[in-house]
Amino acid sequence: MYNYFMLVGRIAKEVEIKTLEDGRNVLNLLIIVQRPFRNQDGEFENDLLRVTLWEGTAEIVSDNVRKGAMIAIKGRIVSNKKTNQEGQNIYQTELVGERVVFFSNVDTKVEG
Repeated sequence: MYNYFMLVGRIAKEVEIKTLEDGRNVLNLLIIVQRPFRNQDGEFENDLLRVTLWEGTAEIVSDNVRKGAMIAIKGRIVSNKKTNQEGQNIYQTELVGERVVFFSNVDTKVEG
């Protein structure tokens, strides 16, 4: 069975690595990924996706890219089950990046 994703896009906001109470480093990236087809108006739309990076990968990305950088990310999709205050199960899907390729540090400004 396979459980992976591959994205190529631009970083949408400045990267900020965080250190958790247990000492692990985490980086939550917002990536703008252009859809491969045009909408009814003939324009390409974008998806804004959140990708979580951990430990060494988080540190490398944090040290080497800024907003606007184009990168490729390969990773896995994780489904988390939580229970809310009413006792209902809530399912959340998370993209966890495991490998990153840098295409540019910053060569184009990203609006927004």
